[in-house]
Amino acid sequence: MTTRILLVDDHPIVREGLKTVLQRKPGWEVVGEAENGVEALEKAESLHPDVIVLDITMPRMNGLEVCRLLKQNSSGSEVLFVTQHDSPQMMREALGAGAKGYVVKSNAARDLLEAIEVVSQHKVFTAMARPDGTLKN
Repeated sequence: MTTRILLVDDHPIVREGLKTVLQRKPGWEVVGEAENGVEALEKAESLHPDVIVLDITMPRMNGLEVCRLLKQNSSGSEVLFVTQHDSPQMMREALGAGAKGYVVKSNAARDLLEAIEVVSQHKVFTAMARPDGTLKN
């Protein structure tokens, strides 16, 4: 079974990098990309991804708002935030909005594949950076 992934980030280079990494994983398919929150909602509705990799800070509508609307509309997609915000408060807000996962971009190389795997199974994955480079969940 294929895991269908939608990438949402306002930086094209970030989307391209994520896409390159994710398409190497057998059984995963990047089915679309969006550069803002409004486009994310439109693509989620038309593409029906299993996992939406979503940034928080974006134009037109932030990721937290997108996540809340997706959950209100019972989209069936799980949300994994991949963000620069290394903040316990922001992580709580993201999970409170309905996300299943939260990964800090500085650790994405280490955590992203596992996070998508876990979130695609409807389980929670969180990883934040510590000054010493270890994780706290």
